[in-house]
Amino acid sequence: MKKRRVLALILVTSILVIACGGKNGEQKTAEQSVAAQENLTGASKVDEEAGKVTVDLGKAQLRWDNLGDAGITAEDFERFDGDVNITVHFKTNNYTDDSTHEIGLRFNWEDKTFGKNTKVSKKDDSISFDISDEQRKKIVEEGIVYIYGHNIIVETAEITGNLISEPEGPDTLFTEENGVLRVSDGKLVNEAGSPIQLKGLANFYLSVEPQLARKSVFARMRDEWGANVLRLPVNVDTSSWGTPEKGYASGSDDDRARITATLDKAMMASKEAGMYAIVEWVVLEEKTPMAEIEYAKQFFEYVSSTYKDYTNIIYEICNEPNKGATWEEVKEYCATIIPLIRNNDPDSLILVGTPDFSSDLDAPINDPLEYDNIMYVFHEYTGHNNEFQEDIEMIDRAMEAKLPVFMTEVAGTDANQEDYYDMETIKEWMPIVEKYNISYIVWKLEKYSDFDRDDEYWNYMHEYMKNDSSF
Repeated sequence: MKKRRVLALILVTSILVIACGGKNGEQKTAEQSVAAQENLTGASKVDEEAGKVTVDLGKAQLRWDNLGDAGITAEDFERFDGDVNITVHFKTNNYTDDSTHEIGLRFNWEDKTFGKNTKVSKKDDSISFDISDEQRKKIVEEGIVYIYGHNIIVETAEITGNLISEPEGPDTLFTEENGVLRVSDGKLVNEAGSPIQLKGLANFYLSVEPQLARKSVFARMRDEWGANVLRLPVNVDTSSWGTPEKGYASGSDDDRARITATLDKAMMASKEAGMYAIVEWVVLEEKTPMAEIEYAKQFFEYVSSTYKDYTNIIYEICNEPNKGATWEEVKEYCATIIPLIRNNDPDSLILVGTPDFSSDLDAPINDPLEYDNIMYVFHEYTGHNNEFQEDIEMIDRAMEAKLPVFMTEVAGTDANQEDYYDMETIKEWMPIVEKYNISYIVWKLEKYSDFDRDDEYWNYMHEYMKNDSSF
């Protein structure tokens, strides 16, 4: 994530409760949030014979000021191929003083792709919307479509069309085969003590792209790329990005609730997909992890207490210390955060970022942390040609010192020109990664449609990971 430009993306208003309908925006505790995720699949009923999916919308109250109380998630539209029809069953009421009753569909406040709202009479009724295959694919891309209106209570929505069979996953889940991971003699090993290499794709920030936090996305990573790990980045501060999305520290309590709810959904989906999940605290704009340590404590207390029994969780506690942030500051931060996590979850793997945008392994080589099950983060962007050979020498030194290294970002670009790729250097780098059996994550899956990218770099990384997969 070194100094990279972040595009202004759509306004994200969805939280966990709206993914299944929600009820007037009421908040959930952490325990309720996880419980809701465990019952998420029960929110939709599939009738294969009728080619229909029925979504429970939780009797959500629609009014002009609450876009987001009733939504249908992409997972339900991924069950179909081609055009579909949505029939929404509703009741009218007078939540506000006026007598206007309208209902429609939209992605967000600005996007009126589905047209204007339809005025309806005051009664219990239903309304249907024809959705083209192109529109259905856009819903899959965006992650959710909202039912929007005024003085309406929505009860259920029925999606009908060409229902397709859900693809079967592997007979044995990768996480079940390997259990809790740990570090032994500078190497990552599984529960049985055998060496293991994790490989995956990096999701973009959860607060910006929550539509990527779903099982079908992770299943495509697993089945099409051969990935066995995914990375779930929680951004700390987005105030300098110029985007409406807020970070965990820079946002409100509602923003934090939305971010952790998306994380809850992603963790449940990763567990069902049989993939390891790296929960990442994105230190970037803050420069030093000490800048927002109080929020870091709050976040990791929540995560480690909520997911302490998940054998697939990995903690990446600071992404890229930078701009003069010293190894001493990182160690000071670790002295607070690592014991906090260990108090709740004594066995899970913890990844620690290193100075200079996680590119300085000499610091921990010379002064390692005194904790068990720790790995050090290294990021490699091979498009930095003037630094590339130095990075190779640094990796060689780290491996000679038996320093446990996890490469949570690797790309064939430099940090600023993500539309440029140096194929020569990335093709030289990946064999070094394999030589030392270093776990790595390819930067980045930003949109659902990125799965269908067709360029030399993306195809190379895809084939490299898939052909050397553990599946």
